Amino acid sequence: MADYVELYAKSLGFAIKPRTVLVEGTTDVDLFRLAARLEYEKSGINLLNDDVAIVAAGERERGGTNGVMRELFSFRGMARTCLLQNGTPRYRFIGLLDNDFAGRKAVKSAQEFDNSILEYKDIFRLWPTMPLPGNLDQKAVKTTFEKANSNYKGLDWEMEDLLPQSFVEAFKIECESAVRDSKKVEEKIHWELTRDGKAKFHQFIKENALHADMSSVIDVLRAIRHYLNSQKI
Repeated sequence: MADYVELYAKSLGFAIKPRTVLVEGTTDVDLFRLAARLEYEKSGINLLNDDVAIVAAGERERGGTNGVMRELFSFRGMARTCLLQNGTPRYRFIGLLDNDFAGRKAVKSAQEFDNSILEYKDIFRLWPTMPLPGNLDQKAVKTTFEKANSNYKGLDWEMEDLLPQSFVEAFKIECESAVRDSKKVEEKIHWELTRDGKAKFHQFIKENALHADMSSVIDVLRAIRHYLNSQKI
């Protein structure tokens, strides 16, 4: 039987794997790949091996929350008919969204459209703490997330916020106009970057980030592998 999931992915230029995480854009992919490379250089552990892939849902208007949900619907639908010989699904896809207005709206809209899509199982929002629950039952994962992030209610959280405050402050010295605003809750800070500032920040990360600077991104990647029940490292 033809692997329609792989054919569809190739038509989009997506390099999927048995477990694939759809993210909002290419900069998210770049951050995860950098984190994985720095972890591999330090520990020899490959967090992005032949089992797990991070894939951008699209570039510019083809990406974002709409892009993640569009491709998540498509891939989940096709994956139901693509089975291994033992009858289990060959592929699993999840979506990872920023925890902002657009991300929260996307989760709500997705569940209204298809109530089989569950947050904390099929869709995850990025939180300041991405816990490692012992039980991967959706309700148990939800409870663990809510408890771990109870101090950060109302705080938007995006990939760029995973970098340490000291790293962002060093960036601000070079490009002060890039940061439009910030909000601090407890010890966590959400940085509101301009569009041009975000691009410059990602370039700054590529040129300057060390393993210690990327530790929170590495932790998120480990957490994602856990939610996917991927122990192959």
